[in-house]
Amino acid sequence: MSVVGFDVGFMNCYVAVARAGGIETVANEYSDRCTPAFVSYGPRNRSIGAAAKSQIVTNCKNTVQGFKRFHGRAFSDPYVQRVKNSLVYDIVQMPTGTAGIKVMYMEEEKVFSIEQVTAMLLTKLKETAESALKKPVADCVVSVSINMLLLQF
Repeated sequence: MSVVGFDVGFMNCYVAVARAGGIETVANEYSDRCTPAFVSYGPRNRSIGAAAKSQIVTNCKNTVQGFKRFHGRAFSDPYVQRVKNSLVYDIVQMPTGTAGIKVMYMEEEKVFSIEQVTAMLLTKLKETAESALKKPVADCVVSVSINMLLLQF
């Protein structure tokens, strides 16, 4: 059994595995040990990580980053209302009252919850770990840092 850990930051993520008597930070498909916390939606596909970050210029309205700060926040939250106008992508209200992200994906307008976008990113991190380990990942530890300057209660 391998021990796998994900460190999910505001703009970047790291994947680490315990092996050979130590902890190793795993490189992604670009041989980079740091995976950008970006998800980009296109007319034919979805890109995550470094591939998504490279689309920030050509597909900015459909490339999301910094979405971690909206976890657990209502759309009516003063922080969400203040920040949403400074974002390139659209933050909208979900039926549950929470914040969601509206994008054009597969040539259709879609609204994803913050949790769905995070799940897409975590799936990418899992694939990176599985590629490095050459076996499936069943369990992992997820570390999420909170920057109090961004919370602004």
